[in-house]
Formats: sequence, structure tokens, C-alpha cells
Amino acid sequence: MTIKIAYEDWSPEEGNTISTLDVEFDPLKYKTKAGAAKALYKALCETSKKFGHDPAWEVHIMSPEKSSEKGYGNNWRVSWEAGPYQWAIGTSFQVCNHAAGWYTEPYYSFDLCFTE
Repeated sequence: MTIKIAYEDWSPEEGNTISTLDVEFDPLKYKTKAGAAKALYKALCETSKKFGHDPAWEVHIMSPEKSSEKGYGNNWRVSWEAGPYQWAIGTSFQVCNHAAGWYTEPYYSFDLCFTE
């Protein structure tokens, strides 16, 4: 399955356009927040390379303990700070597995928190 990240592009010829970026990730495969967060992190690392980014610098994952220690709440957190503007807001509606009891919410517009 592929999730789609919508983003705005601009060119002198076409002006503003909305494009989508495909990310190979199927949230329904993952019963736990930890498994889903780790898989999304891996998928975003691969996707960031397509933009010429170094995922070691641009894509991050935090465990619930580390996230809590930094004041972001006790949850798995995946961020892609150099990703398309506000990518996490629309993506949060796609990255969930209600049958398994988890979903995501953006903390900022460039990260997703996995919660219940």
C-alpha cells in the first residue's frame, strides 16, 4: 500500500500546483505503534533520498521514553523536518490502524506521534 503526501509546488510556467508524493507504507500491517513507527521511519528515510536529503540529518524517530524526556509526550514520534511543507497534517489521516487501537496525530506539522 502507498500513502500519499500532498504538497504545494510552484513554477513560473504553472504557478502554484498541488502534487503528491508516494510513500511505500501500509499502516494496516502493524499491530503495534512501535512497529508502525519504525516502518514509517524507514519509509521516510527512503523517500527523503528522492529529494536529495540525507536521512541521517533530516528524518528522526523517538521512543516514548525519549519523546517524553524532551517534553513531547509518551509516544513514538517520527519527524521529517525537511519534508514537504506541513506533510504530517494530511498524512495523519492515513497513518492509523483503528482495529489495532492506534492512530497518529501531528505534534508540529512535520512529525507524527503514534498514540491510542
